[in-house]
Amino acid sequence: MKTVVFGYSDQPEKYAYKAYHMLQEYQHEAIAFNPRTDQFEKIPTEFDTLTMYVSAKVSQLFENQILALNFKRIIFNPGAENPELAEKCKAKGIQVLEACTLVLLRTKQYE
Repeated sequence: MKTVVFGYSDQPEKYAYKAYHMLQEYQHEAIAFNPRTDQFEKIPTEFDTLTMYVSAKVSQLFENQILALNFKRIIFNPGAENPELAEKCKAKGIQVLEACTLVLLRTKQYE
């Protein structure tokens, strides 16, 4: 399963860093994306899951680009909830979860 970690940080104490590395540990292809340093074009046009690690304020800045991507599921991790973006994703047929990617992986619910 190909997952984009939106809000990746190279700081080991950050949850996005942990999620990126745990996804790889669990044999998922992980793509790191940090909106502060990366170009949006780094994100592939098709993938399975977008796991969000940015505030609603930040994800709102990228809403149009996010909605233009082709993915099946978005996970809003704790602190990254964005009800407006979630509703727009649902309207496109994208599965929306408010959950912790790390917990989903550890409990074998990340499929």
